[in-house]
Amino acid sequence: MHTQPMPAQPASRVAVVTGGAGGIGAATVRHLAAAGWRVAVLDRDAASALALAAEVDGLGIEVDIASREQMSAAAARVANELGPCSGLVACAAHLENPHAPEDQDPDEWDRIVATNLTGTFLTLQLFGQHMLDHGGGSIVTLGSITALNASPLVAYGPTKAGLVAMTRNFAVAWGRRGIRVNCVCPGPTRTPAAEASYARGERDPEVMRRQTALGRLVLPGEVADVISWLLSPQSSAVTGVTIPVDSGVLASQLWNLYGGLG
Repeated sequence: MHTQPMPAQPASRVAVVTGGAGGIGAATVRHLAAAGWRVAVLDRDAASALALAAEVDGLGIEVDIASREQMSAAAARVANELGPCSGLVACAAHLENPHAPEDQDPDEWDRIVATNLTGTFLTLQLFGQHMLDHGGGSIVTLGSITALNASPLVAYGPTKAGLVAMTRNFAVAWGRRGIRVNCVCPGPTRTPAAEASYARGERDPEVMRRQTALGRLVLPGEVADVISWLLSPQSSAVTGVTIPVDSGVLASQLWNLYGGLG
């Protein structure tokens, strides 16, 4: 039986994680560093990015991903100080609290679209150029289960749905140039930002827990595990896919019609 050879793995083991200073991003940075990657931590929170970079012997960069100028400078700095990027995690996002569509603040809408859609596109385009220039790599975008069904996250959900489509576009456009692009869609995850939201009464973790098949919320490290696998050679034939990491929220939806899961 004729088999095609496995694609060569890029020599560079440099990963870039946007939104890398907290939550899922920070868990991913630590996971990748432990696996032998040199990691650039990109975040708007300069102090946290620098502290985590020092912890993992990486590179911390303050950046607003919605700024092409800042992202171009960050891409050049990573290439100069660490080497060409061969692993990219587009984790940075502007979050949102639940509300009705008629209550959407227009300035907040613009910021969410600029960060989640435009910022992610710039991330893939600018750091993906490293991969195009050096013959391959793997990219993971961070979607959300709000991309896959209705929610009261009026701006956030649609931007994440657009990100799912963007992932597929890049996966097909760059697949024959040795670059894989996949999307991970977390469900309710116990990040520091989520915990702060619970404390403010904006969300109820118990209500969320009851919607999960596993009876518990997701931990940041569990999302990082899937991201790391998608960056690794073990997923070498996987591209253009969307993987929910949601403790079974999507699977259990219709059970609510029959009394729920308890």
